[in-house]
Amino acid sequence: MSLHTECLFCWTVCAYRKPDMSEEDYHKYMSEVHAPLVRNLMVKYGIVSWEMTHNTSETRLLMSKIAGPQFNGIADYDCIVQATFRDIEDFVRMKADPFFREKVAPDHENFADTKRSKMTVGWIEHHIMENKLVV
Repeated sequence: MSLHTECLFCWTVCAYRKPDMSEEDYHKYMSEVHAPLVRNLMVKYGIVSWEMTHNTSETRLLMSKIAGPQFNGIADYDCIVQATFRDIEDFVRMKADPFFREKVAPDHENFADTKRSKMTVGWIEHHIMENKLVV
């Protein structure tokens, strides 16, 4: 894949909540406080999509139906956060925005275990979309 062809990049955070925060409080804070704080900024800078996959002790139990024997390791992340964008510079500009630096970045300390959480960026390759094969 040449990075010069049309593609979407995906920033992924494998996130942990603060150790003293319950799963319920973490979900509520992420969805009702942090998301409203950052989403308009993401739109302003051309972020194509942003989603959270909440992984709770309850949803981890569902893994017994689909795990193993080949893949049996169950991730313990509290949330997978993903943002997609066409140009990495869109994300860079968003992070440089004064509102991001003054309000959004410090807010992470209210809910996230920033020392344990991990992140990466890559490009997206679709094979099925809307239950249709991508050719």
